[in-house]
Amino acid sequence: MVKYSFIEPRKKHLFSTFSKIWILFISFISLLLIAFGIFLLIKIALYKKDTVATNNERVALENQIDKKDNYMEYLLRQKSLGEEIYSRNTLLKDSMKNLFDLVPDQITLERVIIKKDSLIMYGKTPTKDTFNFLLSAPLKSIFSTSNTMFYLTKEGWYNFVSTNKITTTDGFSE
Repeated sequence: MVKYSFIEPRKKHLFSTFSKIWILFISFISLLLIAFGIFLLIKIALYKKDTVATNNERVALENQIDKKDNYMEYLLRQKSLGEEIYSRNTLLKDSMKNLFDLVPDQITLERVIIKKDSLIMYGKTPTKDTFNFLLSAPLKSIFSTSNTMFYLTKEGWYNFVSTNKITTTDGFSE
């Protein structure tokens, strides 16, 4: 065989070493970008899932707040009702005290029935005049109508039933 060259032929590679380094570098960067893209897609999916869960939790908390607001309104209505009953009871207590202060020592009450617009008293008095002068006059100034029935007892005293009514709406509170 005839040699036309002074050097031994070398194998020629399809890509040079420098090209191989560049291809390897570009491949590595491409893989990193693809991995980063997949990472971002996973994070976005997780954030969407967290957003849905947070929205559901927010809706549940809003429902709880609405329930607590309704319960608070109920409690405030109950408190208002309790205060109204307390003030009525205080007014009734004061009215009862004033009524018993109105009854003179000579007259003995055995039973008192107070309704919204009426007062019925049962008791004993030494004479009809004692009742009429000491108790009937103040009762007539308070009530619209005032009727009294007397019954003579064996001891000489009088049992009485006094029925007093108010026709206006400003009567006693229950």
